[in-house]
Amino acid sequence: MRLALREGVRGTGRVAPNPLVGCVIVDRQHRFLSSGYHAQLGGDHAEAAALRNLGDASKVTGSHVYVTLEPCAHQGRTPSCAKTLAQLKPESVTYAVEDPNPLVAGKGAEILRAAGVTVYRLDERTDLSAEVRGELLDAAEDLAEVFLHNLRTAEPFVAVKVASTLDGQMAFKSGESKWITGEAARLHAHSIRARYDAVVVGSNTVVIDNPSLDIRHPDFVGIENRVIVFDPQGRILPTLARKNLLKVRAAEKIIIIVAQGTKIENPCGATVVEAAINSGQFDLKQVLATVKNIGVTSLMVEGGAGTIGAFFTAGKVQRLHLYQAPVVFGGQHALAWSSAFGVTDLAGKFRFARWSWQRVGDDLYWTGLR
Repeated sequence: MRLALREGVRGTGRVAPNPLVGCVIVDRQHRFLSSGYHAQLGGDHAEAAALRNLGDASKVTGSHVYVTLEPCAHQGRTPSCAKTLAQLKPESVTYAVEDPNPLVAGKGAEILRAAGVTVYRLDERTDLSAEVRGELLDAAEDLAEVFLHNLRTAEPFVAVKVASTLDGQMAFKSGESKWITGEAARLHAHSIRARYDAVVVGSNTVVIDNPSLDIRHPDFVGIENRVIVFDPQGRILPTLARKNLLKVRAAEKIIIIVAQGTKIENPCGATVVEAAINSGQFDLKQVLATVKNIGVTSLMVEGGAGTIGAFFTAGKVQRLHLYQAPVVFGGQHALAWSSAFGVTDLAGKFRFARWSWQRVGDDLYWTGLR
């Protein structure tokens, strides 16, 4: 299962709205036979990829299959993985997470059991310690977190990415912010950006920094992401032709969120979405529902502080990606990334779970699930 999880990550950036899934097949003595992952939307699912890499399907008989998500029960862009495996008669199939898709949701396991295959959900594997089962289940949930959140809540998954000093400052009040973290951390952040359909920023970030907000990483060449700009009055639309956002992506992949009823100029043909404003903030539930309807399943909010604060205040953040540089600005002339939201007591604190961290160059990268 650990190997299946590592395989699944390899589809990052290329399978949405499908989940990241990995699969491993071992023989009767649990010796490795094959592995596969869902590599491309519309392409083979992980189980089918593992079977293709195996070559000889007869080797599946009596084998043991490990997959990070329940095998699909239905015919979609590709055949049902559960039905394919059922015909090949493995001895057992172990899957980590049940697929919440109503077309699957236990039906894949039922198809396999009906064919005489022993099926385990990972939490049923009593030959593993509770600690190991918990670790693997958490990792499998993390792998498919965007897909699972989409199905469970009918909303896009929202992550926040921050680059800050040790004391939480993300920029000077003058607007200067390049660069707080080092080159290695910035490259790493592009690999994280590739996980999400769209980057979210406020209009001030576009006006001050003129960013591209594309994915610049050698492992993700050719992936063209979307950008969502919170711009109540549509002020960047008349100047969009001169912005770096438009130099690296098609105009329709730039989504501008404006206040309802705003009169706009849109010479470049960007996608414009109107949303209600309540108490000075966009109605994020409405925004999320609207962008999901146009195919955005996941967002990474990158700033500024006001935009980040709006998502925290609305309770719409699922994951935090935090890069910390080993420097301190102090608060006298700087702006903290958390300056636009807050709680009044300890009981209201924002808590993140399943924290992990690593050193990236001279900086620290932290991530946790809300």
